[in-house]
Amino acid sequence: MKNEIFKRFCELESYLKQKGIKFTAEGYPIFREEFLLRETPDEIIPFEHRNSCKDKKKTVLCFFAGDRLLYRRLANLKKDLEIYSQYMGGCGFDLSPRIGWDVEHQRFNICLSQMVSIYLALNGIKIIPNFRIGDFYETVSALRSYPANSPFAVGTLGCSYRKKIDADIWYLKAKTLFVRPSNLLFYGTLKQEYRNVLEVMSLPYRVYEDFRTKCYREFREKSA
Repeated sequence: MKNEIFKRFCELESYLKQKGIKFTAEGYPIFREEFLLRETPDEIIPFEHRNSCKDKKKTVLCFFAGDRLLYRRLANLKKDLEIYSQYMGGCGFDLSPRIGWDVEHQRFNICLSQMVSIYLALNGIKIIPNFRIGDFYETVSALRSYPANSPFAVGTLGCSYRKKIDADIWYLKAKTLFVRPSNLLFYGTLKQEYRNVLEVMSLPYRVYEDFRTKCYREFREKSA
C-alpha cells in the first residue's frame, strides 16, 4: 500500500509540473485563482453518499472520511472525474495530517491532498480549499498555497468531542489570522465557543449538517 501511495504521489507531482503548476519553497503545489469555487453551495455531501443530494449542481462533494476510504478515491481519480463533473465542485482532499504524527508524514499527506485537489481542478472541477493542517508551526506554510481571501472548507467530525477547547480555539484563531480566509464552510457540528470566536473576528461562516446527523434528524421527524 505504501509503495502504491508513493507512486501516485510521484505521478501527480509529474502531472502537475507538466501542466505548469508551481510549488512553494516548502514543496506545496500552488493553487490558481481559477481553480476555486467562490459560490456558496446549498449542500456539502460525502462522496460515498453523493446520490442523496437534492440538486447536484448546487452540491459540493467532500472527503472528510478515514484515509482507507480516501485511498479508494486516490486509486480511481481519473475514473471518478465523470462523477465529479456532475456536481458544483469538491472540497479539498483530506488525507490525515494528524497532530502529533511524524512531521514528514503530515507534510506528505497535506501535499498529496493538495495535488489531488489540483488534479481535479485541472480537469474542470472547482475546489473549496481544505483548511486542515497538522502541527501548526511545522505545517501552517501549506496555507500559503492558496490565493488571497480564499474560502475554506472545514470538517469538524471527531472534533466536536474534543475537550481541549482552549487549544482548539487558539488553533482556529492562529490559522485564521495567518491566511485571512474570505469565509469558512463547516461540515458537521460547530460548538458555540467556536461560533463566538468567528463572530468576534467578523469572519463569515456557514455550517452544513453532516450526513449521519441529517439522516438521524429526518428519521426522528418522520417517526414523530
